[in-house]
Amino acid sequence: MIPNRLLEHYEDKYAAEEVAPAPPAYPLDVRRPRHRAGNAVANLARLLPPGADVLELAAGNGQIGESLRAGGVPFGSYTLSEISPPRLAGLRRAFTDPRFEVAYADAERPSEKLSGKYDAVVMLALIEHLIDPMGAMRDIASLLKPGGFVYVDTPNIAKWTRRLRLAGGRFPSTASVDEGLTRGDGVPADLHDEGHLHYFTYRSLSLMLTERCGYASTEFHPYYEAPRYFGDRLGTALSRWRPGFFAEISMVARVKDA
Repeated sequence: MIPNRLLEHYEDKYAAEEVAPAPPAYPLDVRRPRHRAGNAVANLARLLPPGADVLELAAGNGQIGESLRAGGVPFGSYTLSEISPPRLAGLRRAFTDPRFEVAYADAERPSEKLSGKYDAVVMLALIEHLIDPMGAMRDIASLLKPGGFVYVDTPNIAKWTRRLRLAGGRFPSTASVDEGLTRGDGVPADLHDEGHLHYFTYRSLSLMLTERCGYASTEFHPYYEAPRYFGDRLGTALSRWRPGFFAEISMVARVKDA
């Protein structure tokens, strides 16, 4: 159960999304994605089987689902779930394709509200906010069809820029500056590091999912985001060569086939 303090934070933060315009779509064929959403869209377009039933937890403004729809990905159904009332209202207003369903679901225990089975569950910028990520990921595994997968994107605490900050005696915050106290736009953070409660490496998340949460295997889908010291070509090559050092975490975890 999400504490009221967190619910109030997300409701205030996303209040404007109740009347925001529909999100722009990311193209599916970007060779070198520079953002987690663009990377997710490119990967999901390849990974989803035709007619897939998809659940996106903490779907935000629905940009992933809209990008897949606009790109012609032949999914069967796409459930956009949220806990924020303004976001839920915005999603219901913007998504009218009958393949989309908008649902309230607490990502800590989504099976309490969602009873279907899915080919894929999408989680972008979410697992780091969960109070009990191991319990949540076990619950999410129970919602997957045999052979289904969860797509997880989260900051990599072992990325080289954060290693340097820590070596210099500074906390390597992943969503804020000033050691988690100030938002990127200069406004004081309402929650420390914008509500990030857990920090992962590729290794730690992979081990957690396979050894403690019931997933059979993991595979990595890294991308080059920032900083821009390297060009797109070199940055992408480095992120794919040593994702644990150069890339944010983008990972697929699969459950066993029947």
